[in-house]
Amino acid sequence: MCVSLVDLVTVRQANLYAELLTLLGRSDPALTPTPPSLYAVTLRTRKPPKNRALLDVWFYPMTVGELLPTLPIWLNPELRVMLPLEPSYQETRRILGIV
Repeated sequence: MCVSLVDLVTVRQANLYAELLTLLGRSDPALTPTPPSLYAVTLRTRKPPKNRALLDVWFYPMTVGELLPTLPIWLNPELRVMLPLEPSYQETRRILGIV
């Protein structure tokens, strides 16, 4: 399974990724005691033979005014595509007439 979250909401200070990790009983050393409220993350589960399920994470803290990251999206255990967020954001701005 692969899930990507892009949290661009600037009017609240929460971190869905940190909350999700808490629910899963996991942690991420990249998260500080006050995790960033703007971020993008991809999570992927893997289950090696005869082992506990692994959680792979690609976490990208974001800052207003900086370029958006490119996220890996896993289609199967060996195949991924890259999702470039910045071009999508720029195209949306163009379509909506936001300069």
